[in-house]
Amino acid sequence: MTLESDLNFSITDIEQLEDRLRKAMLSSDTAALDECLDDNLIAIDPFGRRLNKQENLDFHRANILKLDQIDMLDCSVRLMENAATVSWFGKIAGTYYGESFSEKLAYSRVWSRTDGRWTLILIHSTRITM
Repeated sequence: MTLESDLNFSITDIEQLEDRLRKAMLSSDTAALDECLDDNLIAIDPFGRRLNKQENLDFHRANILKLDQIDMLDCSVRLMENAATVSWFGKIAGTYYGESFSEKLAYSRVWSRTDGRWTLILIHSTRITM
């Protein structure tokens, strides 16, 4: 018996969650983001700031952060009993406070399943400077 069948979810399920999140971020769909982000989310942005769910949503609502590109490369998913970790690096581009940016970033995220519902409980991102 494989790990995936023991867990009753698969890497493909987590990849679909990540794709839904990516699309919501690109379109600033705060309703979809609200569903993806856990109420107790902890997020560390590339500047080292800790943000909660509401702060993340506010960045999109107020168009402080507008993403035009999210290219995920070298994505790795690890499954646990009711959680999954996702790590990837890639290129992100858009505007932040009206200023254009294009960055190479590395991300780590933790998805948690509670009562059959998946939400992100932890996000950490950092700039790739090499």
